[in-house]
Amino acid sequence: MKYGLLYYKDTNNIGDDIQSYAASRFMPRIDYMIDREHLNDFVPSKKEYVKTIMNAWYIHDIFNFDFSPYIYPLFISIFFKKFPYQAGVTVGVDYLNDSVLKTLKKYSPVGTRDKHTLKIMNELGVDSYFSGCLTLTLDKFKDVEKGDYIVAVGLTRKELAYLKSKTKRKVIEFVQDVEIGSFSEETWDQRKKRVEAVLKLYQGAHLVVTNKLHCSLPCLALETPVLLLYDTSFPENKDRIGSYITYLNYIKRDEFFNIDLNLENPKPNPKKYLSIRKQLIEMCSNFISDDKKIDIRDLPDLDVYKSLLYRNNAQKQVIIKHFNILSTKYEKECLKSSKLFKELNDLKYRNEELENELNLMKNSRGWRFLEIIRKILRMRK
Repeated sequence: MKYGLLYYKDTNNIGDDIQSYAASRFMPRIDYMIDREHLNDFVPSKKEYVKTIMNAWYIHDIFNFDFSPYIYPLFISIFFKKFPYQAGVTVGVDYLNDSVLKTLKKYSPVGTRDKHTLKIMNELGVDSYFSGCLTLTLDKFKDVEKGDYIVAVGLTRKELAYLKSKTKRKVIEFVQDVEIGSFSEETWDQRKKRVEAVLKLYQGAHLVVTNKLHCSLPCLALETPVLLLYDTSFPENKDRIGSYITYLNYIKRDEFFNIDLNLENPKPNPKKYLSIRKQLIEMCSNFISDDKKIDIRDLPDLDVYKSLLYRNNAQKQVIIKHFNILSTKYEKECLKSSKLFKELNDLKYRNEELENELNLMKNSRGWRFLEIIRKILRMRK
């Protein structure tokens, strides 16, 4: 059996690599790196199944989403996003097409990272359950000593300044977001070393303050006190981040400046996550260690699949090209409509100003005097 590691080659978020790192720890080796944004493009060196833990955030390229038939998946810690609106088209979850749903149902139950995804799976008739995030399975590093610093991840300038004003400890600001494609040409070993350096930074911290799940959940596993700033202004967060607020110490982000922060003796993390961690470890370990023979007779020959893939990708490029043309036209029309709407509002505002000026004139003494003269003139006629 061969093993594939799912990753996002062109990621702009180190958190994606932390997800891949969590999955890699269950594998005896990595035979293939599989880009989550191009799953259907994956073809192994020979006709065979490749075991892959499919934990990931899906997906940016909604026009290129399907599963390669050669992937033998464990669908766990899955996140699917609802796209409410794109270039004038309501996408929703239409990118989860019949082929995608067929694969999800074939290898169900699907473990979801959050309750937002669980709702989507239930609506689409896919057997599913809340599995939690695979980063909860991370182990502490043995060579990390506890430091005397606080790590801040994802905070605004104002929040960071406020945090620093409340402690004498060193506050390290860390940014998980990077320029897209920054790691694209790196080997997995290089990316792995970066992930481990980040995790060691978190583990050694006296406290971590963040608004990101990609940071707060690994801190639970590393047993580092973490305070989550829960931003409820985004509706999506209520299902995505809201799935974990009972597992974390948190405060609402808009209340951050109104709460007396106990930074010297941070509250210990809740232990509720341990049951999820145990289940995740068991499922991933069993999936990888299961040595039953898998029948490959239903797999397409490599040449046949590559030919089909080539034709499909060619057709897809034509569709995407025309979509982009329509999208550009739509954006121009939106811009034009926006300008017209602004001009209309300006005219309405100017009309209100003129009406107010006219009313002032009508109520003035001069206007009333002239009105009397006009009446006399009309009578003389």
